[in-house]
Amino acid sequence: MSELINTQKHESFRRNLLTNVSMLTLLGTVCASPNALAASDEDRPTVWIELGGQLERLDTPQAIFSPPFFDIANPAVLGAMIDSQRPARYDTGLEGKISFAPEGTDWVFSVAARYGQVKNARHLHYETPGLPPFLEHEISAAGDTVTPSLRNLGDGQTKSAESHTVLDFQAGKDVGLGVFGIRADSVIGAGVRYAQFSSRSDVTIHARPVVGYSAPVPYTLIKYHGTVRHGFRQTNYAVLHSTRSTHAVGPSVSWDGSVPVAGHSDAMMVAFDWGLNAAALFGRQRTREDHRTTGYNLHFNVNAKITARYATGVTHDRSRSVFIPNVGGFAGISLKFPNAKVSLGYRGDFFFNATDSGIDARDAADQNFYGPFATISIGLGG
Repeated sequence: MSELINTQKHESFRRNLLTNVSMLTLLGTVCASPNALAASDEDRPTVWIELGGQLERLDTPQAIFSPPFFDIANPAVLGAMIDSQRPARYDTGLEGKISFAPEGTDWVFSVAARYGQVKNARHLHYETPGLPPFLEHEISAAGDTVTPSLRNLGDGQTKSAESHTVLDFQAGKDVGLGVFGIRADSVIGAGVRYAQFSSRSDVTIHARPVVGYSAPVPYTLIKYHGTVRHGFRQTNYAVLHSTRSTHAVGPSVSWDGSVPVAGHSDAMMVAFDWGLNAAALFGRQRTREDHRTTGYNLHFNVNAKITARYATGVTHDRSRSVFIPNVGGFAGISLKFPNAKVSLGYRGDFFFNATDSGIDARDAADQNFYGPFATISIGLGG
């Protein structure tokens, strides 16, 4: 009987011992897991420096400077004067970003800057070919000299420059994407965005929109008799100087994510990246336009030369407060290393009613920048 009791005591002792060891092992595992994660997080860089560029399509409407004599120019002459004012469609933007992620937290603090600039110069000239079939020269009042007849022409020269700057100050928190694993990032952030848009253009136009000859008119000069066609022409000159600027600042929000698609986080990994951003900007638009137009009408007849001249000038100086909604986003692929990253993708940023593109009156226009981008990032610390 005593042996049975002793056997039961030994078995109970062994069960309790095994139970306690199992519980200690489980507790050690649970306690060790956060330490392992912390160690893993400690290996991650705390500071990231990112540099890159983007080929940006500039989708901004621009008013055409069209003086009154445009209404009487033939299509070919008019085309040269209009096409010379077409703005550039692409620029190369530069960008940089510094991010700081304190150890032991899911917070990310960042400062980012983007800058783009483009300069454009265009000069187009067009003259109607050939001379009138009925007369190759105009007869002067004295009747003894000739002047080569003139052609319709249009000549346009434009020099323009445009630049934009976007600054972002943000604080975000990595909320994770558990379904994709521990290395899937999802950072929701909020902060302040500042945007500046500036442009300048100088347009010079020369035109001879009207050249013609009257019906045959009889004349008598001493012993000479005959008919002559009186020549007439209109010559114009116009110039425009404009400067435009917008400065705005306001709150912004963003969501940036990254999901691994191949590789291992400790060596090399390929990830799909995306991002969305929105901002409400408040600022001021300023526009100054100064344009001058001159011209004269010249009409030859047998006895005299009749000339009519005119000149006009207008200056507009506008300034107003504006609200600029802004939305954007990107998608791309990145090649990640423990302390470096290379990214390629496509991004667009759209600023509504961001500039005043009008000449004689305000005309609100959007500023849109979109195109492929590439960045390289270096991680420090950790």
